Amino acid sequence: MTEKSKENTTENTEVLDTYKQNLLRTVDEISKYQPQYAQSISNLQQDYFQVTKELINRSFAIQKSWYGNTPRDTLTPTVAPYAEQYKKQSNEITSQAFHVFDTANQLAIDMLNSARENIKLYGKTFDTVTEFNANLANTWTNFFTSAQKQYVK
Repeated sequence: MTEKSKENTTENTEVLDTYKQNLLRTVDEISKYQPQYAQSISNLQQDYFQVTKELINRSFAIQKSWYGNTPRDTLTPTVAPYAEQYKKQSNEITSQAFHVFDTANQLAIDMLNSARENIKLYGKTFDTVTEFNANLANTWTNFFTSAQKQYVK
């Protein structure tokens, strides 16, 4: 190997090392913000749930106040004969909705766990392909080096 080709090889290696270090630094820099994003999203969700609960409480308080202050024979509908049936059906619908929510949430969690496993498999596959390519490159290099030696003699 000539002095010039050794110098080129060293420079190429240094350039690759620089690229690699910059990419790793970039990933590290981006990953620093992930916990902050997760916390901000969680805080946003909690605030949304709290405001939604307050909205529901206030809306029903206004309706109850209105029903309490309105004379019975005017605008308020009579629900007494159907009150028990309505409460029972409302409770059943709510229970069924919770079951649907539980199932949907479990599916979402399972999907995220699957995606995580797929990322791990992707990493292992990439390792295998990289190892194969390195072996292939070494084999070709050895072949050409031995072929060149035959002609140099």
